[in-house]
Amino acid sequence: MLEHLQRDVRKFGTDAIMHFGRPLTVHLIETGRWLEKWGSSLALVTAGAFHSIYGKEEFRLSAVSLERRPEVRQIIGKEAEALVYLFCTADRGALFSGQTAAPYSVPLPSVATRASLDEATFAALLELEAANIVDSALHQPDAPPTAEPFWLARFESVKTWLSDSAYETARHVLSNWSADRVRERMRMEGWSRDDQR
Repeated sequence: MLEHLQRDVRKFGTDAIMHFGRPLTVHLIETGRWLEKWGSSLALVTAGAFHSIYGKEEFRLSAVSLERRPEVRQIIGKEAEALVYLFCTADRGALFSGQTAAPYSVPLPSVATRASLDEATFAALLELEAANIVDSALHQPDAPPTAEPFWLARFESVKTWLSDSAYETARHVLSNWSADRVRERMRMEGWSRDDQR
């Protein structure tokens, strides 16, 4: 399934957009792969493979403008596209702001509104963020030292809404987030060579 999604997402030029030293296509598909590994729904895995196609707060390059939402929706389905839209337009920090019970909500600063979320959507966005951060962390050898405790604390604060697999993977990856370990992982995966140190 992810091979099919990879072909679909590439139609939007994601190979030409770099994301921490890799084509955006690779990050998108690997995010979907983590969700698949964690046993997520088909819609959530699909959303993972397109999760930043419209750009996002900290990654402003977008492959697709919001005007093309109907085109993306036709390819990945209504439920997956709705998650992608929320993920790209939301102030995702608000997902970690101590919301403890429904109704959940998140501001959408880029479109000047606020979205109400049911619990399933709230949890899906957190699971998607976990996959996004896990994959990003494994390919950012020069992340600032504050990144590890920052993300560990955030995922600890929403542990209730994460699957056990997502929480344990995020905790393991982030607890072992050091430049040397990330560089070694990148070499093992073929993203960098010893002579590029």
